[in-house]
Amino acid sequence: MEIVLATYPWAYFTPGGGEIQIEMLNKYLKKKNISIHKFDTWSPQTKPNIYHFFSCMGGSIDFCNYLKSIDKKLIVSASLWITKDTLYKYNIDQIKSQLLIADRIIVNSKKEKDLLSEVLEINHSKFRVVYNGFEPDLLKYRSKQFKRSSRIPSNWEDYILCIANIEPRKNQKILIDACRISKKKLILVGHIRDKDYFTSLELDSNNSVIYYGSVENHSNEFFSLLLNAKCFVLASTLETPGLAALEAAALGIPLIITSEGCSKEYFGNIDTYYDGKRGDVKELSDLIKKVFLNQNYGFVEFEQIKKFSWDKCIDNQILVYEELF
Repeated sequence: MEIVLATYPWAYFTPGGGEIQIEMLNKYLKKKNISIHKFDTWSPQTKPNIYHFFSCMGGSIDFCNYLKSIDKKLIVSASLWITKDTLYKYNIDQIKSQLLIADRIIVNSKKEKDLLSEVLEINHSKFRVVYNGFEPDLLKYRSKQFKRSSRIPSNWEDYILCIANIEPRKNQKILIDACRISKKKLILVGHIRDKDYFTSLELDSNNSVIYYGSVENHSNEFFSLLLNAKCFVLASTLETPGLAALEAAALGIPLIITSEGCSKEYFGNIDTYYDGKRGDVKELSDLIKKVFLNQNYGFVEFEQIKKFSWDKCIDNQILVYEELF
């Protein structure tokens, strides 16, 4: 079995969860002795029969149409959360056309499958659920200690961590306001995807917030930032879910995460879900205070989180390939 992984051309300029998903599938499929190729524009792979395309970014339909014209089997990982009241934000005709020509549509949750099927009027039979995951080795780090980064002020007793690309959807501005109200320190980690939004955060005038930049995944710096954090927050308008949140939960860090999206399917019965779509600063501030008072709040049970390691999630992806092989 040979599979080609492909995505839109500029995806890796500011890599995020979608790109990590590609890298993890690439890594763990190879461990299962499946022949995996990343699409090469200059020397395209013509032999493999199955192409797995990631994203419904504008323009993707043309590439997908071409693949079907040369009789390739097409799988599309949608990574979409479209509701009836947000349809106007998307090029729905193009997205629907891309998904309709796909032989299979991969979604990250049952809720996403039901939502896309209903809103785009696509039969359930086209969809397959493949959960996102985390590297299984993370579970071994739960009780380990890492020296705190020297870039964090020594007078910061505790801090909140947010790992997410800097863009409006991730709601960093609301998180900054909530930390100010609750008088807590905040570290933001991630690529700047929206420069105007980043400027609007006015970090230069706020000595309680540090923009740390991007951090290499699973580096010593990555572990240091997570394992020394008081809690991990993703106050996004939606998540499907945030891969960094999965990693934080795997490491035993308490979470505050948006309820908009499929987070509840992953993190279970924690009592620190936040209505990121509504964006109430006081609600978020109260949740932060709650976690700082008792870290049992926001703690994802081990039996719940261990279901989502990549070595387990990858088996469902292989089943999809086998259907088309």
